[in-house]
Amino acid sequence: MHVNADEIIEQSKKVFLTSDKQKQKYYSLKGWIEQKEYAQIHPFFLNPLDIKINPTLFTKQITEYKDYFEQWGNEHTHLPRKGLALVNETGRLHLNDPVNGSLYEYNKNYPETPLIETDFTKETEVMNLSSLDPLKQFEGNWLRSNILYWEDGAHFKPHIDTVVPSPWIRLWGTTSESIKLRYAHNNTLIDVVNVEPGRLYLIDTSLVHDARCDGASGYQFFLSCCTGVYERLRRLML
Repeated sequence: MHVNADEIIEQSKKVFLTSDKQKQKYYSLKGWIEQKEYAQIHPFFLNPLDIKINPTLFTKQITEYKDYFEQWGNEHTHLPRKGLALVNETGRLHLNDPVNGSLYEYNKNYPETPLIETDFTKETEVMNLSSLDPLKQFEGNWLRSNILYWEDGAHFKPHIDTVVPSPWIRLWGTTSESIKLRYAHNNTLIDVVNVEPGRLYLIDTSLVHDARCDGASGYQFFLSCCTGVYERLRRLML
């Protein structure tokens, strides 16, 4: 599939930096990761870490919170995709939580009250699930993070989640082989292969990428952390 990666990147910058408040908020952030360091932990689009979550145990335990999953985004309500907050603004689970949706969509609609990854720093009780114990090593360093639940046909359109230098680092994983990723290389979307269910990966979301669910439903770990864990992540790279 052909995409215009430069156009997608420029459109994202425009949405997140439309108003003076957005620009002030974004450029006042501390702890940016520069291009050289970013490249060291992102030699590929998806980079495996020595962190693994038990998919079977997680799938069993997460049903306790099924009533807190809510439709992801207001613009594509026909898509079978839902989100649950791991890290939000208050640490309390509630519906109509802006963390459970596209911040691109939110900031396009509310440029004068912008939200970015670093606005979400409080861990919810979902983080206490024993299946998520491998994440405890980053306690106190999490930013906006979610569990996504997708059924067959759910997808994200090609997009980016950061630009470099970046004020955050993204991790990603899935419980299901039905969840597929692609990334743009020379304006062509390339399929990511050999994704291990339960394994967490460093993901280079400065590259245009998309995602979809083809077949059985599954969960995704959609995680952000502050750049202060850079060295720890580098040691965990496989």
